[in-house]
Amino acid sequence: MGGFRGARVGLIATDDNDTRLLNQGILLRVPDRLVQHTCVAVAAVLLPLLAPRAIGAATGAASQLPRLDAVQASAAIERPAGPLFTERPAQLIKVTRGDSLESLSATFHVDSATLRWANLLPDLSQPRVGAQLIVPPQDGALVRAPRTEPPSRLAVDLRLDPRVILDYNPLPDDTPLPEGSYIQVPRAVAPENALDNAAVVPQAAGIPGVPSTQLAGLHEADGFPYGQCTYYVALRRHVTWAGDAGGWLSAAHVAGRPIGHIPVAGAIAVMWGSWVGHVAFVERVNPNGTFVVSEWNVRGWATYDERTLANGAPVVGFIY
Repeated sequence: MGGFRGARVGLIATDDNDTRLLNQGILLRVPDRLVQHTCVAVAAVLLPLLAPRAIGAATGAASQLPRLDAVQASAAIERPAGPLFTERPAQLIKVTRGDSLESLSATFHVDSATLRWANLLPDLSQPRVGAQLIVPPQDGALVRAPRTEPPSRLAVDLRLDPRVILDYNPLPDDTPLPEGSYIQVPRAVAPENALDNAAVVPQAAGIPGVPSTQLAGLHEADGFPYGQCTYYVALRRHVTWAGDAGGWLSAAHVAGRPIGHIPVAGAIAVMWGSWVGHVAFVERVNPNGTFVVSEWNVRGWATYDERTLANGAPVVGFIY
């Protein structure tokens, strides 16, 4: 069905100095969001098992992966107390001079990562003046599409009204999402295995990856023994901690880096492989959820190789 486009809106900036409310009832032609939501609602009727909007945490999500360790608990998605989310629709604003994701986040009370993912602003870029941005109702989190399916079908799988995802994503229509792609949903109802949107940035086609600021230069590996896995990974990533590979998850957490259990491009994979552990660099994630790592010191000292791995043992977790 071709009517699944965009998010409901109620705000727009009127000039370069004002992003105030114009008319809460106005619907901007960018395009007509109300008609699009109506089309989605009609499509949803044709889908089985549609649950009421915002009824609680998703229960039909994929099974949760094993918890990593006590440190990893801090990387889990935190659900706010109180109502799951307001009934107002997403807002559409016009970026004016001096606006940034951080300033807009403070103005509209939604985190900057949610704004970035709602508009697929790549890496750490800022919105250009004059651009129109979707402002979701509340903070979001990222959910992976386990198969190729329309966004409306994925919403039903998550026990959400399909119109909800229009408020969190720049969707042009109900074209099936490719397997392995990500979509943003309200954090309050995200499944337990959702990806923290603040830990990653959008890459091509909205696939999550590690921010470019976390990529490293040659000098960063000097604190690690040449030829070891830790030396190689420190050539690829900005590493501010020390120690054997087995302690990197805890060390990265203490250093302020987000950690978790979902592979993304550019992440550091921490594994058990010996008594001192092992680390590798995630080159890419395949649509089926497996991922390709590059590493040293598996097939020989200072020897480079690549492997395709599946989540789970021996992988302990990922540093973003």
